[in-house]
Parts: sequence; C-alpha cells; structure tokens
Amino acid sequence: MSESWMDRDVQVRRLMSRLRGTRRVFVLYGLPGSGRSALAEELAHEAGATLSLPVHWLSLGVRTAAPERLVLRLLLTSGAAQTELGPALLSTPEVLAGLAAAACQNHFRAHPAVIVLDDLPEDTDGKDLLRTAVRLLENTGCVLIATTTRAIRTSNSDRSDVTQHQVDLTPEAYQDLLSTARRAPALLRTLAVWEGAEFSPDMTLPVEDLSPAEWREAVEGLHQEGLLQQARPGWYELRPALRAQLVPDHTPDELRSDSQRLDSALSRAVPREPGALGDAAEPYVDLALRLCRSREANSREFTTWLAHQLVGEGALLPLLMLRAGLGHAAYDRDILRVPLAAAVRQTGQPQTAAEALAGIDTPDAIRELALARHHMGQLDTAEVPLDALPADLPDGWALHTRASIRTERGELREVGRLLRRAIETHQVHGDRRGEAWAVFHYGRWRLMCGDPEEALKRFETARFAFRDVGDVVGAAWTSTELCRAELLLNGARTEVMLELKATPLAHREHGDVRGEAWATLLQGVAYADADLPGSAAHVLLQTLRLFESVPDRLGIAWTRHHLAWLTKGDRTAALRRVLDAFDETGCLNGPAWTLLLQGPGRAGADRAQLDEAQSRFEALDDTAGVQWVAVVRDGPGSSRGARAVRALTSCYPRPVLKNMEWDDFDTIPLMVRHLLPETAASPDGAPPGEVSPAAFVRLALLDDSPATGGEARIVLRVEPGREYSGATSEELLPPLTAWATPLTHADVDPTHSVPVNGTALFRFTPYQPGRHRIRFTIEDAESNSVLQQVETEIEVIGTTGTAPVTAAPQPMPTPAFAQGA
Repeated sequence: MSESWMDRDVQVRRLMSRLRGTRRVFVLYGLPGSGRSALAEELAHEAGATLSLPVHWLSLGVRTAAPERLVLRLLLTSGAAQTELGPALLSTPEVLAGLAAAACQNHFRAHPAVIVLDDLPEDTDGKDLLRTAVRLLENTGCVLIATTTRAIRTSNSDRSDVTQHQVDLTPEAYQDLLSTARRAPALLRTLAVWEGAEFSPDMTLPVEDLSPAEWREAVEGLHQEGLLQQARPGWYELRPALRAQLVPDHTPDELRSDSQRLDSALSRAVPREPGALGDAAEPYVDLALRLCRSREANSREFTTWLAHQLVGEGALLPLLMLRAGLGHAAYDRDILRVPLAAAVRQTGQPQTAAEALAGIDTPDAIRELALARHHMGQLDTAEVPLDALPADLPDGWALHTRASIRTERGELREVGRLLRRAIETHQVHGDRRGEAWAVFHYGRWRLMCGDPEEALKRFETARFAFRDVGDVVGAAWTSTELCRAELLLNGARTEVMLELKATPLAHREHGDVRGEAWATLLQGVAYADADLPGSAAHVLLQTLRLFESVPDRLGIAWTRHHLAWLTKGDRTAALRRVLDAFDETGCLNGPAWTLLLQGPGRAGADRAQLDEAQSRFEALDDTAGVQWVAVVRDGPGSSRGARAVRALTSCYPRPVLKNMEWDDFDTIPLMVRHLLPETAASPDGAPPGEVSPAAFVRLALLDDSPATGGEARIVLRVEPGREYSGATSEELLPPLTAWATPLTHADVDPTHSVPVNGTALFRFTPYQPGRHRIRFTIEDAESNSVLQQVETEIEVIGTTGTAPVTAAPQPMPTPAFAQGA
C-alpha cells in the first residue's frame, strides 16, 4: 500500500510495530529519489536502539552480486573472526561457500545485529542475494532491511515474516536534489562515470588535479549538500538516483572507457602511497577485479601487489573476496597461488602451503617455499630453494629470509652482512615492508648475539615500520621479541610478565598459530627462569600442542628440551629423544645444549657427551657455550671452572644469571640456551674494556640549497679518533672504499670512491624537491668487510626556488610483490 502521505516518522513507527511481532525482514522498494535509503537508515537506527543491536550497513549498487561475496562482506562488516576460514584459502569454491556460510550463521547467532542491504539489484541477482541473506540470518535474532527499486520476493511470495513496503517518489525533494547536482562541479560527474562504489576523503582519486586538502574539502562539501551518502563511517558514495542523471549523454562504451581510465590511474598511484590499506581493503579488491575484467595492462601487477599487501595485514576476508571475484571474472586465478600459499602458511599450515607451491619456479614462489620450510622447522633444507635465484640480482626478501634461517640454525657468521645488504636493497627499491622485516631480523640477530640494547632499538624501529605499512603479523612478532629483550635486560619484572602474557593473543587474533606458539614458549621460559616451575610446565605443555598443530619441528624440539629439563629425576632418556628431534631440524645450537645437559647433576657427566658438546659449540664460535662446558666438566669450584664462571658473567646482562646457583646445574637459565653471545671473554674472565673508535666519518655539503635537477657536491672525510689524533688516516686504517647509495629519487656519482688522504668527493643530483636520504658505507678494500655505515638527509628546493616540501620524496618504485616472513 502506498504511504506517501505519511511523514517518515509515521512510516518508521508502522514498520516497527510489525517488527515487534514475528517479522524480521523488510524490503523497502521505490523509484530512484524516493528516499528509500533514508527510510532504511531511520528504521535501522530505531530497530537497533529498541532491540539493543548494532547496525551494519552494506551498500550494493554497482558491486558484484555474487552470493559468496555478500556472505564475506557480512563477516567483514560485522567484525567476525577470520581464523576459521583459513582452510578455505586453497579449497574449491564450493568449500569456500560452505565454510563462509557456516561462519556467518555461527557469528550472527552469537552476535545478532540489524543488517541493511542498500540498493539491491532488481533482477535475478537481487533475488538471489536477498534469498541468501534471509537463509543465513534465519533464527539468528537479526533484523534484515533491504532497499531496491521493485518488490523482491524471497522463495515464497506469501511468507508472513517478510514485510514489503513501497516508498513513493516525492517529486519536489528529488527535483531539488537533481537541481543541486546539476550545478555541482565536474568532480560529481566524474564520480558518476566511475564504476567504483566507495571512496573516502583520504583516498585521492586522480581527478581534476586536486590536492589532498582540496579533495577532502570537495567530498565533505558534496556530502553536506546531500549529493553523497555515507556508506560507512568515513566512506561515501554517490546517491544511486543521481548516477544516470548526471551523465545522460554518455554511451555505455564511453562510460566504460572513462571509468577504466580512472581505475588505471588509481591502480598506479595506490602502491606508491605509504601506510596500511586498513578499511580501504575492500574498495581496492573491487578495483583489482574491475582491472582484471577489463584486461587492463597493469591488472596482474596491481592484483599481485594487493594480494601480498592483504596477506601482510592479515586481511583474510578481503583476500577471499579477491579470490572468489577472480573466479567469476574468468581471470587467471594462478595469479593468487603464491599469496594464498603465504596466507595459508601464516595461519599455521606451512606444509599445505609448500604443497601448493610445487612446480612453480617464479622468484616469489621460491621465496615462499623457503619460508614454508623454515616455518616447518626444516632448517637443513629451507635455504635450498633460494639457491635457484639469480646471484647477481640483489633480492632483499631472499637475503633476510636466508639470514633468518641461519639465525634459527645458530650459524651467525654471515647473518649481519646478509641483513645489512637486505636492508639496503629494500631501501633502494622503496620496499618499506621488506625493510621492516629485515630490521626485525636484524634485531633478532643482535638479541641472539647477546646485545639486547641494540636489539631493542631495532625492534622499536621495526614496530613503527610495521604499523606504518599495516603488517599486523610483523607487529605482533616484534612485540614478542621486545618482551624477550626486556627480560634479558631487566629480568622478570611484573609489567614485562603481564605484557608477555598478552603476546600470544596478538598472534592468535591474526590467525598466526606459529607466532602464538613461539610467544607462548617464551612465556614458559620466563616462568621457569623466574623459579615458577609449575607454571612453566603448564604453559610449555600448551606450547607443545600449538607447535604440533603446525607442525613446527624446531619449536617442538625446543619445547621438549625445556620440558625434559623441568622434569625431576633422571631425564637422560627424554633428552636423548630431544637430541633426535633437534637433529631432524638442522638446528646446531639446540643439540649442543642437549648434549651438555644430559650429564650434569647425576652420578657424573659423560665425558664423551661433553666433548661432543664442546666440539659443537666451537664449530658455532659459541664462546659462552664452551665456558658452560668447562663449568659442567670441572665444576665451579675448580680454578678452570671459576675462570669460566667469571667469563660467563661477562657474556650476559646481569639479570640473566641472577638466580643461578653454580653448584646446582638445574638452575641454568632456559633463556641462555637460545643465545650465542659474541662477547669475547678474556682468559681470566674479566669483562672486556671499552673500545674507543679508531676513526670517525664526517660528511659535509659543499654547495648550499641544492635544487631539483642541479648538482651538489658532498665531501666524505675519515678522521682519526681522539686517541689517534697524531696519526693520519693512511697510517691508522687499511685501504678503504666508500660506497654511496641514494635512498630517494636521486643520483650519486660515483657510486663508490677510494678516499685519498681520508677524503672522497661525490656529486649529488636530486630529481624532485623535499628531503632526500643517502647512505654511505665504508668498507675495508681488501676484505670487503663493512666498517661503518652512515646516513644523511639533504633538503632540496624546487626549480622555482620554492621552499622544500615537508614530506620525503617518493622512493624508488615499489616491487609488485611483498611476502611475510
């Protein structure tokens, strides 16, 4: 029945009276401009307030009408947990649809809500979407409100639980709105041409050469005039009634061509923008699908970049939307094989990920296979795939993945060099996410080397970088390692233990089972070293179940090692099994510690085992491990054992050995077994003295106010330190090579120079205004070992003499892929 004579409040009250009965589904239909969306908004607000339910608004309009996409959008909009959909990543479309539907029903039974489906298509697709939503939300306590141009029946036109309500056109209001729209700037007509649905003031579309501030002001102005409707907080879309009216003279082909031009420009701009996708993930999924349907030239590059970005942000639902959409677009779904495998690995299924990568020899697949093996604890074979990559092309992801594997193995000799090269390579390519992971691994390396202070600095840098790029998995790992560094530096303080207790949850929220397991292991180790063996054993048993669910062989071996050590009585048989478990992983320091600890505290240490332990520690250059062998073999009361005790106290921060009773080897801290401190103890065990720098690196800019396209000279000087003030650089230092690496859009010539009398000259040519960064690396010319690295920043003005902009210039082009680690 037509109710145009009633004001909206009366209509809402009438509809609410039906809600109080058994009817929970409303279909509000009417012609464009009738105000059906406004009525839906008021009805949803009233229903939510009356029933104490949240309101979730989904705009449909020009989006894909696939039912599984609707289900995934419902889950995403309502904040449902994503973890149970992990098995759907590499499954068939039928399995994906079933798992998504089950997850949706389970979520809304536990968390009922008012759900609005705005602007349903009026054709068969609209009917299918409505039927899907009604079926999913049945018996959940939800209220469903749908708007469309015509009445839509679900499966039965006589259903008593569906209210069909016609919203009549109000000509005066609609004509006023249309008149306002026709006076609006060209921006509004551009939005009408564009096939994209949502946009935000922070998402600058490449139209009219608007600055970000002008774009924001324009969007907010159009919304205030009623020409845009808010799709969700901070996101807007053109009112459906206006789209056709604003471009009446365009043919479908012209509309499609103009929209594709905008999409193409946007797809090239987005990867260059720093920061996380966040709530822009779904609109960019729509963008990728439009690019693929139109066979745009850069569709594959953008889609690959987007997929890896979604993996890094733990955005499982948008990733599943992308996968489902590519199937409907009849596009090459193999484009997602590697990022989907990465997501599967990240959710705790590295073996499944490795199987999915079989037979793929692309560089990103090779790197991902190495990561999958690493996460399975197969350290002896994890590096093998990386050997297939070209040796003459620096690959930051391969470099820091190789370094991470070697750190876990206990082979630290080349790790620092690999990580420095990885960081530099990522910086040159403008890959901020890759740089964050390389810096994180650098912190883990320094921590394992017994340098928690340096590790803390690196972890703080990595944490901010992960937050900037939206890598929630990396941020969670960094928080866990920050706790470990704090434990080493300050001991088990209350605030550190509380933070440590929360770290497994951060990993679990993003489906990172392996990260949760390692964080839980650290918690158990901390309890043990704080003399809480009961709590430690309980937590470590939980840890073992988590590692076995992955499975991560390395984590299993370390957990069993610690559990065996906490066992009272004869632990020899248990430690032998642990030794076998370590030998299967390729880890080198774990077996050494297991051999060392098989004998202490019993009838006498097995000399052969101790000799084997010492041999393994020496092979790793683990001087602390060798000293532990001396303490165990000779006893702390012997002269040799006493020297070893003094040496060990210099290897670790003071809190690490605070509870150590040297006559009771059961008190050897669990934490030290994960470290290979590089402190070189002197023969009498005295701590090494402070080392004064032999020389300093000084940089000076010889030309003031460098301008874009111009050339400026930079001089680099190597000057002796205070204790060597009477010496020249040639007398003090070996032959040097100075390398210059621009980290922004600029050139430095020459790329390397041999300092003469301690001085080298470089020419700097910037190509855009702003703050530029240059890294200088000083190497020993004979051994190629890095002696020092310094960075400098230079402000560059434009060619017109304008003041430099505050933002840094864009880095080098971002690579099309970025993997987790």
